[in-house]
Amino acid sequence: MQTRIIGPCAAAAIAAFAMPAAAQGVSCGGLGEGAPWLGGSREASDLARVQAPLALSRVTVGAGMRSVALFTLSQPGEFRVEAAPADEFGDTVLELFDANGTLIVTDDDSGGALSSRAELPLAAGDYCLAVMGYAGQPVIADLQASRLDMPALTQGLYGGFAGTEGFPFFVGVQPCLADTPATRLGQGPIDALLPQGGVNASNTVAAVPYYRFTLASPQAVSIRAENWDADPYIYIFDGQGNLLAENDDYDSLDSRIDFTQALPPGDYCIAMRALSDPNLPVTVRVLGFDARAAAAEAYAMGDAAPPLDGSYPVQSLGVVGRGLTQDVSVAGRTAQWFVIDVADYSLLIINADEVRDSDPVLIVFDEFGRELGFNDDANGTLNSELTVRTPPGRYLIAVRQYSDGYQGIIRLGVQRFVPAQ
Repeated sequence: MQTRIIGPCAAAAIAAFAMPAAAQGVSCGGLGEGAPWLGGSREASDLARVQAPLALSRVTVGAGMRSVALFTLSQPGEFRVEAAPADEFGDTVLELFDANGTLIVTDDDSGGALSSRAELPLAAGDYCLAVMGYAGQPVIADLQASRLDMPALTQGLYGGFAGTEGFPFFVGVQPCLADTPATRLGQGPIDALLPQGGVNASNTVAAVPYYRFTLASPQAVSIRAENWDADPYIYIFDGQGNLLAENDDYDSLDSRIDFTQALPPGDYCIAMRALSDPNLPVTVRVLGFDARAAAAEAYAMGDAAPPLDGSYPVQSLGVVGRGLTQDVSVAGRTAQWFVIDVADYSLLIINADEVRDSDPVLIVFDEFGRELGFNDDANGTLNSELTVRTPPGRYLIAVRQYSDGYQGIIRLGVQRFVPAQ
């Protein structure tokens, strides 16, 4: 899932590349401190003058970390920055900052598949190129910066890049302005339709990349784009063409943006591109945001832990001794929830293994609803495994299928190890 509100980017933990020459005097708001030059030295990292792309291979980025390298430009021009998962491990997210730490561009999947890419004009100066894993997951990445006349690392995508005043460049569609051709959702304001299922339309992204709707009063809304095979990516603009939010992969490959705070009255525009195939139909929906319904959907998907007050079905497996197993019939992506009690400081190894017709997904939370781990495929199989350190307390485990195409049985296993006294 990826929802990004465009704005200043807070500095995060940095893992520097294993390169010999660390940069001196390039901060990028703290991101560049101690980071290496992409070409090994300042002189070799002038992208305006080098004869070949500047590249690093198999950069290891830990969970929740960001890896940074630097390049410089002695003159302005048009340039390309890219990141791609090495050996298909992970999903890259790319960011580019100027020497002051201003976010210039950010991208997730515009390189094609799970790769990242942006092409944009840059002024002379120093830059910090950052890569991290999507949703804080670890990733092994190949990284490249180049001029547009040089070979690209990634295949690229349908769609270009754009920027609006006051916001950084983002890879995607052109901003939706008042005169941008767009298909209208509803006849006039849609306020009365929102609690009745809202409004929707289905078209190919190539034929209808923009939709417009109007609100007569403040409304909290949910905006969705659905068709896994097309892999839609949506952007929401206000009536002046300002980007409010964007999303890719909220629910697997479908997109969704929830405005939990009411949008003010006015005109709004949905812009869209397809990361896989723009010639496939995508259903776009605008409906009223219902906090209870949204919470129930999150519990059903395993995206949030339900309360342990009996209002949502959670099966207790009791106190974990040395271990336990439970066979579970799991229909598609609707999560089955379990709660376990741990009496002492322990190390838990939790497995979700296929018994029949299954591709398990495993998520673990503490009793306060904090996610402790997520895993889909482990150990070269479709089975899932998590290792979690647990102080005494209660822990929730969600088990679901990767897709609705699986309707079988999953074996949940928990092994408990206690530190030597």
